[in-house]
Amino acid sequence: MTSPVTGVVDLGDLTGRGGDPGALLDLVRREAAGAARVQAVHAVEDAATAWAAARAGLRREGVLRGVPGRSGVRDLAVVARVAGDPDPEVDALPAIVPLFPVSLVSAGLVVRDGAGRVLLLRTSYKVPWEVPGGVLEDGEGLRAGAAREAREELGLDVSPGRLLVLDRRGGDGRQPERLLALLDGGVHDDDLPTRCRFLDGEILEAAWCDVAQVRARTGPGLATRVEAALDRLASGDPSTALLADGAPEA
Repeated sequence: MTSPVTGVVDLGDLTGRGGDPGALLDLVRREAAGAARVQAVHAVEDAATAWAAARAGLRREGVLRGVPGRSGVRDLAVVARVAGDPDPEVDALPAIVPLFPVSLVSAGLVVRDGAGRVLLLRTSYKVPWEVPGGVLEDGEGLRAGAAREAREELGLDVSPGRLLVLDRRGGDGRQPERLLALLDGGVHDDDLPTRCRFLDGEILEAAWCDVAQVRARTGPGLATRVEAALDRLASGDPSTALLADGAPEA
């Protein structure tokens, strides 16, 4: 139905319409003729309708949380197609891509001293200690991202070496799926922690830690990755340790 806003067609709630993707495509094509925008909603958990809507060129724009209705409170996905969007029968990829799982990619550094201890950082925003590193920025590679994070967190230039560990962590409701990489941060002088410059209050302290201290101060996931990285370095194994949720891939 046409909304009071000129040129906008609101198809309402499409929940349960995913069983006939062709019919939904015909509906959207018909309503989109001459319209500036065709919009709709559907239950977030209705995967069949989500894919049918995407195949009809309706792109997911966000989620309305806690919407009351006759069947109770629901979370509704907002989908829309606007004038100028590609014909979904020619190119549906722009609408389909937002339905793919999203993975954050982070790159950390295993920075060591001559005794094999690892540099850990105490932060101001959470209890477990961390290695230098963080989430990559758009278009950034693993080495570039790890080097940038070292400059931001330590105030020092560190040249990342080879990729030691790659761990895929599934989403858990609090965080999306993540790809967590550890790269060789090299061997440094004992006075490295005293040379660090913490400029923005995010990092409170840097300290050399042996394996037992790494296990005690970090979360179990990071401790496992650090130990896998140290194993690769000690053994001379040139391959990357591939983990899934902290365990070696089968």
